[in-house]
Amino acid sequence: MGIELTDDEHLRALAALEAVVGDNDDDLAVLVAGAGERPLPTLLAAYGQHTLHRILIAAVGIDATMDYDETGRLTAEVDPDPMARVVFVLTDALHNQAACAGEDLVTAKLIGRSILGAIRAFTDADTQDALTLLCALRNEVLQAG
Repeated sequence: MGIELTDDEHLRALAALEAVVGDNDDDLAVLVAGAGERPLPTLLAAYGQHTLHRILIAAVGIDATMDYDETGRLTAEVDPDPMARVVFVLTDALHNQAACAGEDLVTAKLIGRSILGAIRAFTDADTQDALTLLCALRNEVLQAG
């Protein structure tokens, strides 16, 4: 997976994505990085990578109950897959965009839209479904924490 996020980072990223779905610039502005936090574009790029990699892993059937050999075999099948390669290129592009953005909220919003678009491509979620998914992801973080 590569990118580790704290529970607070997960929740901040989810709140930012909800603000993007709702086109609410005021809510997005509240999420500007405080002391010791990643800039919002950087956080969203990291969250997007984390989430899209999780979706890829689920799509090929990898789960926590599998042994090392089975996981390795399925992972090897993911690497040459065209959809996986597109996800890797997308997440790399999001990180590159974030690296130049600082705390620019327009860039954060664009990154958020790209993440939501990629999630929709995998799940066929519409706007209401996206909000339901983001709520479920937030609940998952809260229950684990």
